[in-house]
Amino acid sequence: MAEYYYFAASLPMLRMDREIPMSYAAFMEKASEHLSKKDYEDLSLAVFGKAEGEASLQIVREWQAFAGKLSEAVNKVRAERLGFKGYDVSDPDKAIESTARDIVENKDPLEGEKAMLSLYFDFLTSRESGSPFSSAALMIYALKLQILERANAFDEAKGREEFDKLYSVIEGNIK
Repeated sequence: MAEYYYFAASLPMLRMDREIPMSYAAFMEKASEHLSKKDYEDLSLAVFGKAEGEASLQIVREWQAFAGKLSEAVNKVRAERLGFKGYDVSDPDKAIESTARDIVENKDPLEGEKAMLSLYFDFLTSRESGSPFSSAALMIYALKLQILERANAFDEAKGREEFDKLYSVIEGNIK
């Protein structure tokens, strides 16, 4: 596993309760200048969402498994609330299912989404061990950056404006 002392040391600290210090795109541009071709390819698999390939680093595989289980559990709870029966989870985990239930039962969908993002962030934080200059640490950084990018994309005023527009269209269609 490669070590990237200069690059990793130049990166700003990431925290859920702070503004995002740089975009994921800017990070990836810098990473392309500092990482080996193989490590950059692995880094491109460390994505918030479905990756297009199999990662060679354990941390990315762990992330994909955790994110997949949490997403499946949330989808199952949502399906149950809508009255759909028979939605199966491939490998049920009681703790994740309980957390998913709490997320879905949140009265405010935005708060539920923020809770889910915090879980993702905390999962990655719990995996930060060993060298902070390793390619694995950079994978965690990339994932956290994507989570923060998503969390910072929520804008209540813009959301209300979009809701009002959509509601007006629906209301117009009803009349």
